[in-house]
Amino acid sequence: MLYPLSMFCCGCSVPIGVGIILVCHLVACCFYVASACSNLIFHVPLFTSAWSGQMQLLYTAFSLVGIPTIFVAMWGLIMRVEANIRLYLFYLAFSVFVDMMAMVFYTLVRDPCDTLAGILLSMKQGSGSARSGEAFMCGTFRIVSYLSVSAMVLVEVYCIWVVWSLCEDVHSGKNGPELSELMPSKNAVVQKVKRVPEGPYDDIAGFAHSKVP
Repeated sequence: MLYPLSMFCCGCSVPIGVGIILVCHLVACCFYVASACSNLIFHVPLFTSAWSGQMQLLYTAFSLVGIPTIFVAMWGLIMRVEANIRLYLFYLAFSVFVDMMAMVFYTLVRDPCDTLAGILLSMKQGSGSARSGEAFMCGTFRIVSYLSVSAMVLVEVYCIWVVWSLCEDVHSGKNGPELSELMPSKNAVVQKVKRVPEGPYDDIAGFAHSKVP
């Protein structure tokens, strides 16, 4: 059975961890939108320039949906609203699913060595030693690609676990709003409770000066 986390990265609280995840995800969404605008509007190639136009537009639309979702989750994190955070949990899970499908395609279906086509093409024109260097470079790049994909999948699944843990904590009341937050004029009630008692209910020093019937 999966249990909610009690802390984030062995030191931070779960709400702080969710806040870090939200900020990083927001930066990533804005970066993808900016890259698509740079490639398609200003014709300045950036990170996603190798993607097709349809793929860039599709992922840009997905990122644009994520930006308000993240802001809603930030408000839910501040006010401890479970519905807002759980809505972001669904979006994060779908984002991880899309990323995993893309990583599987570029590492398993498509040969990772195709990314180094320009470098390998220049090496093919060399001698046999160059070809042996080409094989070594391709094998190294494949190993690095597999390790990177595995690390990214673990990080993304951990992020889902952290956000889900906060949802469960808010639902159970551990990180939810206190009942005192629902009281009208809470500050006045607190001040009334903290007021120094008077009369015979005062302390010993005040008891001597109080009017006792």
